[in-house]
Amino acid sequence: MTDGSVSLLESPMAATQRQERALRRREEILEEATKLFAAKGYAHAKVDDIAARLGIAKGTIYRYFSTKRELFLAVADNAMTELQDSMEAITSKIDDPLERISAGVKAHLAFFDVHRDLIEVFVHERAEFRDRKKPTFLSYREKNIRNLEALLEDMKKAGLVRDVSASATAEILGDMLAGTVHTHFIRGSGRRLSRLAPRIVDVFFNGILTPAGGRARQGRPAPRSRAANKVKKK
Repeated sequence: MTDGSVSLLESPMAATQRQERALRRREEILEEATKLFAAKGYAHAKVDDIAARLGIAKGTIYRYFSTKRELFLAVADNAMTELQDSMEAITSKIDDPLERISAGVKAHLAFFDVHRDLIEVFVHERAEFRDRKKPTFLSYREKNIRNLEALLEDMKKAGLVRDVSASATAEILGDMLAGTVHTHFIRGSGRRLSRLAPRIVDVFFNGILTPAGGRARQGRPAPRSRAANKVKKK
């Protein structure tokens, strides 16, 4: 019987308390495993070291996770669940779609400000488990993309955005966020990622072209500025 199982000989209160202890223990194992996997990578991290850091027997860890692989994947899954929960806790309270997207961008980056070690975990997952058809990060990302796509479709119907592909647009924002997180991680930048949220949102919503630039992009000549006209007359 594992720590989290229920015995018919226990009172409901005792069973609940034991299950709560088992849940706390599982969370402690995941937290310590995250640190070790991030620091040493999957190949060099040892379950013995995780147990030693927690002051428990290695067998206790195997009562919760049957293999090191299962433990590692649980770490990755737990990380993405935390990211999802943290974003949902913020965005679910916001009705305005523009503000909701803005808040989601900031929440995503802020999460990795606090949990930069998780980026290492996702990198190691991709390197060590190439047999997996879809890494954990991408599985959760696809769910987020679908949610954003649905929101963008609603915004199109409300006339808030142009008639562009909601799917492609959601993918673009997802790539902007993933690129920002991974690029700053590789650079070893200590800058807070969440400070970049307003810039990302500005470019995503407003683009980089002025009205004149937009007309030029569409193949129509842009009106000349007064300064340019003066130069031409000279």
